[in-house]
Amino acid sequence: MLPIHKIIWHEWRARHETPVRVPEPSEAMEDPEQIRAYVKAYEWGGPTSALQLYHLTQLSSMIRPGDTVVDLACGPGPLLLELAPLYPDCHFIGADLSRPMLDVLAESCTVRGIANVDTLCEDIRELPSLAPGSVDVIITTSALHHLPDLDCLADVFVRMERLLKPDGGVYIFDFGFLKSSRVQEILVADVASRAPAVTAEDYANSLKAAFPIDAVVNLACRHLQRQLVVSTSAFVDFFYFIRSTYRVRPGKDVKARLVSLHRRSPPSIRLEGLMLRWLQVAR
Repeated sequence: MLPIHKIIWHEWRARHETPVRVPEPSEAMEDPEQIRAYVKAYEWGGPTSALQLYHLTQLSSMIRPGDTVVDLACGPGPLLLELAPLYPDCHFIGADLSRPMLDVLAESCTVRGIANVDTLCEDIRELPSLAPGSVDVIITTSALHHLPDLDCLADVFVRMERLLKPDGGVYIFDFGFLKSSRVQEILVADVASRAPAVTAEDYANSLKAAFPIDAVVNLACRHLQRQLVVSTSAFVDFFYFIRSTYRVRPGKDVKARLVSLHRRSPPSIRLEGLMLRWLQVAR
């Protein structure tokens, strides 16, 4: 379990420091070893399972039957692979700049017999293949920190707003910019204990590339012309959620599937899920 008291202490001590954000080495992940490790990290029971289950639960109140749902910077699509079977009458689109990542997603869909997911290899700042007002829900999780700068982030929010239908929804999650290098080391060590070295290195780069939460929230509120709900981690700027208001009551089949996933989860994943909820505060 993460030493929360140490994280809070080190981040508090660094509150007056002004560290510099370090952009990711590349916007798109195309190295085969990195991709294999990334896919491995998202296997059920791995270090991301509690977060994935939380995303699924939240999205169950946002996705309506027949919706078109776009996942921006989806990578190999771990979230889409869980969502698509839950909503067989919805159309899911995974958009990413990495063709190798999308190839992994397409192959996974074939193996699992998933027919309602398409891939789109385009820059998420532009997405020329998607018509304005054609999307019901836009998702992006653990991805926006790959953008080079805040101007690019603003471009993504502008494009999201143009793509969404008037009653469309957004669901955004990502890391926040931590000031303490010691806290970053603690978090990376935790991942390294459960994942390959290349995954821990990717995570370290992601933490360094995270945007300040206030800057992200300000841009989202400026460019997404709809009611937003914002929550962040308590005590330290570790993560943030930005979503539109709920759009639907979860269907019985979806609820049953989520309950089953929760019950079959090992205690460690359940505990992480509880911590994820306890550590959130509304903004």
